[in-house]
Amino acid sequence: MLNGQHVSGFYALILLSVLRRMLPPSAVQDVLVRAGETRTLDELDVVSSWSSYGQFRRLLEEAARTLAAARQDLTSALASITHADDDMAQIIQGLGSPREVFISGAGTNPLLPIRRYEMTEVGEREWTIREWFLDGFEPYDDFCRFVAGQYSQIPMFFGLPAAEVVEQECQCRGDASCLFRIRWDHVDDTEMRADYFEVHSKVLEARLEQLQAMVTDLASNERYEDVLQGIVASSVRAVGAAGVVLALKSRIGSGRKVYAEGLSEADSDSIAEDLLRGTDREGVIAVQVESVRRHYGVLAVDERGGVFTSQTQGTLETYARLAAATLDAADAMEDARHQANTAGALLDLSTSLAEIMSTKDMAARVARAVPQVIDCDRVALFLDDGDWTGADGGELQLAAAHGYPDDAVALLSVRPITEAQLRTMREEGIEYTLLSDVGTAAAVAVPICLAGNTIGCIVAGVTVNPERLAITSRLSDRLKGLAAQASIAIGNARLVEQIRFQSVHDALTGLPNRALILDRTEQMLARSRRAHVQVAALFIDLDGFKEVNDTLGHGFGDQLLQAVATRLSLTMRESDSIGRMGGDEFVVLVDGTTTDAGPELVAERLLSVLREPFAIEGLPNGPLTLTASIGIAAGSRPSPTELLRDADIALYQAKAAGRDCFVVFRPQMHTAVQDRLLLEMDLRDALAHDQYFLVYQPIFDLASGETSGVEALLRWRHPLRGVVQPDEFIPILEASGMINDVGRWVLEEACRQGARWHVKGYHLDVSVNVSARQLETDCLIEDVEHALMESGFDPHSLIVEITETAIMKNVDAVVPRLAALKSTGIRVAIDDFGTGYSSLAYLQHFPVDTLKIDRSFISTMADSPESGALIHTLVQLGKSLGLQTLAEGIEESSQYSQLEREHCDSGQGYIFGRPLEADAVEAFLLARSLGGSSADTSTKAAAPVL
Repeated sequence: MLNGQHVSGFYALILLSVLRRMLPPSAVQDVLVRAGETRTLDELDVVSSWSSYGQFRRLLEEAARTLAAARQDLTSALASITHADDDMAQIIQGLGSPREVFISGAGTNPLLPIRRYEMTEVGEREWTIREWFLDGFEPYDDFCRFVAGQYSQIPMFFGLPAAEVVEQECQCRGDASCLFRIRWDHVDDTEMRADYFEVHSKVLEARLEQLQAMVTDLASNERYEDVLQGIVASSVRAVGAAGVVLALKSRIGSGRKVYAEGLSEADSDSIAEDLLRGTDREGVIAVQVESVRRHYGVLAVDERGGVFTSQTQGTLETYARLAAATLDAADAMEDARHQANTAGALLDLSTSLAEIMSTKDMAARVARAVPQVIDCDRVALFLDDGDWTGADGGELQLAAAHGYPDDAVALLSVRPITEAQLRTMREEGIEYTLLSDVGTAAAVAVPICLAGNTIGCIVAGVTVNPERLAITSRLSDRLKGLAAQASIAIGNARLVEQIRFQSVHDALTGLPNRALILDRTEQMLARSRRAHVQVAALFIDLDGFKEVNDTLGHGFGDQLLQAVATRLSLTMRESDSIGRMGGDEFVVLVDGTTTDAGPELVAERLLSVLREPFAIEGLPNGPLTLTASIGIAAGSRPSPTELLRDADIALYQAKAAGRDCFVVFRPQMHTAVQDRLLLEMDLRDALAHDQYFLVYQPIFDLASGETSGVEALLRWRHPLRGVVQPDEFIPILEASGMINDVGRWVLEEACRQGARWHVKGYHLDVSVNVSARQLETDCLIEDVEHALMESGFDPHSLIVEITETAIMKNVDAVVPRLAALKSTGIRVAIDDFGTGYSSLAYLQHFPVDTLKIDRSFISTMADSPESGALIHTLVQLGKSLGLQTLAEGIEESSQYSQLEREHCDSGQGYIFGRPLEADAVEAFLLARSLGGSSADTSTKAAAPVL
């Protein structure tokens, strides 16, 4: 019944007002929770909301129990609410008096449709109210107390004491209905009445804005005179006046009108005459009734017998605005009646314009339809260029013509509607007579507006009898209707074109997107097969674009992409297709003469163009320079996806080749990509199937010759390929993100093995490589701590190696992570030191223990004096910073000897030992212990190398 709309939000507002006054906010919220209320306070605190019978009963009963627990009675709590600070006053006071409140509730209360009422006025200030719930809705005590409390407070909203309420009969006691007797006293206190009117006017001020919307809606009724009379009557109560008069000026078709309340006809006519003449009238407060459309008249109150406050003027002005809004609506209704005939004439046109078509076709359709609506011989329709998102401005070009000879059409095509003509149309009216030298005797024009902007105009002309286009209300209405229909039709056509464009174009750059590029690639391949012309697809990727986004922000990144798109478009022929595939990837499709000299030259030109600095507004460090990599796929393919796939494969090879270059696709590249894909698929199962294992390369103290530690190196035992070397699969782990899980396993396994060796008496340090991807996550520290805790390995014996390049990638983020790693007790080494171009200023702040000198420097130091000097510098740099130095890749005795002379602390390489599995490491250590630990070079070189 009633779809659950049993109790208006008006009653919930009253109840919440009581709870807020009597309880702290948290307790009010608790009441909602205990009542099983799923709506929030904000949702309940709205007059327009509704509750079901069950919802409101649970809320009311819970509120009553809560108040009782706080030693408060529900009825007394309701009676204690004052009109001075209760939002309900806005609703109650609007009825005018306690008597009006009771009269308005007789019969069916729309705010409580499940209850019926019979109200009887017993005396001047005494009423009996009989009420009962409809069948299906059970009465309950708390509701009766709630009702009694409401009745007691009604006089208070009007500056009177609370009413005495007695429930003489009650449904809850078995009676057929509830009978309430309400009695209140009259207070003739001037000061109390003045205070009441002061509060009353403030309450009405808040309510007037709502009334304005309501009255504007009512004004759509043809009986707007009744609305105006109601405004006058309401203003009497609002300002506490004895009389109010609304005087309206004479208008076309009607004389002066006067609406009055509380005044004699003679007095109201006299006041109206003076006010409309502009004569000041003593004892009268007057405000103007006007809107943005026009000035209508005056609204005034007679000060005699009234009680006024400082709010009177503002309140009266608000009612004047209500009257103006009503009159505006009445004018609009009058205009609508005049347009009724025009609407009928335009019906056929609107039906014909429903078809979806291009803007050009739609303009032609509108032009052909105009003579069917107005009496004219020829029509020209002018439109802007389609960019109607901005303000008015610019010129309108001929879009369609009907009835003009060819030479006239040619002349109109080069004679646009100027901005000055458009301005005249907008400022002086809808119709504007155009002078013409194309055989038109007279013409009228009407602007076509869309979203507040002038997007075009319709020019209707006659070749004979110019009076046919005399400006009449009928012609004006029809021109307006035509313009409105044209606006909708052309707007829809443009919207369709816009949607079609957006579906196949990139929103950021305006270039064709992947869908359109695939279509154009297919067309290009078809032309290639028919005409036997050379075609090629060039896949372009910006080098280092991610760093631009990361350092400068996505706003500059977007501007850079737009600048790249513009530069590519200016570089290539108009017949070549340029598209954005997504991110920083672009595609250029070339065929015919563009590829005559070979797509390689095209790629060279593109690379050269993109190397030029990009001047982006607001860039902090001036123009931005970047490079690109290009993959080329030339020749025919069975499908567009295959051509673009091959170009993408070549692009991948260009990236691998060092960037800032192009690579032409060769068939074997596809095989390599397939192999890499298969390898990646196998890698996803390798960890779960225990296919990984570690080998350990010994690390030696160069002074003593003692084995000081090992470096754990990852290997993969593939079920078919056998042992796969790390340079084949670790880049795939890095690119796919699997390195995080595999790296966690390496840490755990290396720590477990190191702990076993310590138990056996081999006190070796264990070094573990950590990838840049691992360093970027917050999980690395947890992984290290977990590996140490689970294995029991001594933290000081664990060395985490991180490449210099990984550290320098994001110094600000990496340094805190290194410090956190160090806090676990482990040591940190910079791997491949010397290749990452870290400055001394950065190095001083890195919380590391060891510098591992890259093998590339060791291998050339005997042949190059510069390399030898660099080794000396690196070792001394480490010592000056208090760091250990370790040389990688020592394979010759001369290399060892020079490093020993430079006082490098330790080293590793094939001269000492190859990577060994765990058991072989122990055999290696045993063999060395049996062979002695002499520090001379020959002894070390002769040590077992397994």
